[in-house]
Amino acid sequence: MPFNVNDFTAEMNGGGFARGDFFEVSLTALPQKVRDAVNQSALLGPSYNSVLNGLRFRAESVTVPQRAITPIEYKDYGAPFKIGSTANYIEIDVTFILSKDLRERNFFLCWQDVIVGDHRLRETTARGSSFDLGYFDDYKCDGLEIIHYPGDDEEPGSPAYVTQLRDAYPLNVGPVTRSWASAEILKQQVTFTYRYFSEKPSGFNATPRKPENIGFGFVPIGI
Repeated sequence: MPFNVNDFTAEMNGGGFARGDFFEVSLTALPQKVRDAVNQSALLGPSYNSVLNGLRFRAESVTVPQRAITPIEYKDYGAPFKIGSTANYIEIDVTFILSKDLRERNFFLCWQDVIVGDHRLRETTARGSSFDLGYFDDYKCDGLEIIHYPGDDEEPGSPAYVTQLRDAYPLNVGPVTRSWASAEILKQQVTFTYRYFSEKPSGFNATPRKPENIGFGFVPIGI
């Protein structure tokens, strides 16, 4: 079939183009121990909410998560083929513009303190319980969302695509490089790991489902 320029133009005009600058990173519903860690920080005091609300404006760039499937090679007869197996979810990076007092950096380090212990903020040499590991439920978060907006005049404030990370937490709080040779704005890169992600495309209506009962209600045959 020959290429039709009119059809191409109609497709581009109809579907439009997704732009990389129409996005927002939203953080909500952090566990209580993470909130307490931020509020108890000597740097921030009780300003947890103000920092959290400001992060959505300071997220300069973000990597939309990817999913890779681990294949299993199968051979019955003839040439082998690959069947799907485990889904692998790759970490994402978010870059934040830092405030003058570096409160965003401290925010994510406080989050990590719940994971690896509070030795970072001890005035004396940290020992023992300062290095105790936290419980997974005390630092994982379902409230990290990457929101994409269409950027047109029809629905300027309505999300076109939402990606939500499940059981997420900051795996790596990156370095911040300073130099007398440059007066550039400082930024903080944070790498998030997560269990999996869920998505809400435009017009998507989720079907409510009851949680599955695993390991319950089994009735042996013959009883």
